[in-house]
Amino acid sequence: MFFIILDDHSNFGHTVLLNWKNDAFEAYLAVTTRWERKSGNLVMKLRSDGAKELVQGIFSEHVTAKGIEHQVTVPYAHSQNGKAERYVRTLEDTAQMLLADSGLPLEFYGDAVLTAQYLRNRLPTSTLPSPTTPFEVIEGVKPDLSHLRVWGCQCFAIIPPEKWTKGGPHRFEAIFVGYEEGRVGWRIHDMNGKYSFSRDIIFNEDVRSNLKCSCVSQPSPLALADVPPEPRPRRLLNPTERGQLWTDAIHARNAHLQQLRAARAGDNPDVSGGAPAASGGDILHLQQSLIAVKDFASLATLTTVEDHFDDMSLLEFSVISEHMSLAAHPNPLRLPKTFDLSKAPLNFCEARARPDADV
Repeated sequence: MFFIILDDHSNFGHTVLLNWKNDAFEAYLAVTTRWERKSGNLVMKLRSDGAKELVQGIFSEHVTAKGIEHQVTVPYAHSQNGKAERYVRTLEDTAQMLLADSGLPLEFYGDAVLTAQYLRNRLPTSTLPSPTTPFEVIEGVKPDLSHLRVWGCQCFAIIPPEKWTKGGPHRFEAIFVGYEEGRVGWRIHDMNGKYSFSRDIIFNEDVRSNLKCSCVSQPSPLALADVPPEPRPRRLLNPTERGQLWTDAIHARNAHLQQLRAARAGDNPDVSGGAPAASGGDILHLQQSLIAVKDFASLATLTTVEDHFDDMSLLEFSVISEHMSLAAHPNPLRLPKTFDLSKAPLNFCEARARPDADV
């Protein structure tokens, strides 16, 4: 979580990352004390959303002792503190943009928020005369932007000469993750997960970091659509199971073949006029029987079943041809593998096994 303090006069903000909500008072005291000394003005009014850590305990005692008017908004009336609420939304949107552009995971969300705050203080705002920035109001000088770098890029920080080893490297790879107010340099994150601050860094702004992070982002549904499904694991069958499966598949094939012939001859009362078409149930059962044979004998299923629902002749021809192929090869482990030559092979082994491999 993060805690923001916004100066209503200059629109200068300060953001602190908190592990516990009780740490908000220490952050508030440190920031307001520094602002008071820098500007020469005292905090006269304070507006908050009524969180318990801000209206109870040591925080409330401090505000009362200093004579500060504490304006607490009505619960769920966010518009009463609209400037601060909108400021939080701006920081969150900027942080999400930085993460999306850099490709870094959510583990760096806090660093992105701090960087968004640092940049916001150095950008013009509609609450000040253009092109005045909040930094200029507080510090009295225009901000220096020459040190800004692409957030999340690859960088190489120097190792202090005192830590050099004979034949060892003089720099280490890291990720640029932000800045710090009042310090000259950059905040970095090395490949081992350690943060540090350095002023001697070589930036490679055209390359994003290749950090191997523990949290893996979920692929988008569009990316998953291009990934072929993993093959279903197969269990080896014993001779009894193989024989029973083979018998059931042949009987199912013959039964559906008879139903299709009867439907075409007009014996089926549900079929009226013209060339009868196979029903959805017939297609489904036929496919199930074909899949059963495929799992047993590695036989490719008919690709014409789904493409020719209304063409009974082609469907029956395919079934009869398949049945003749089964009858001609009693040993299911040696069935010839069929291919749809109108489609490209899925891999090299399939390409070499096709009958048009030498074409």
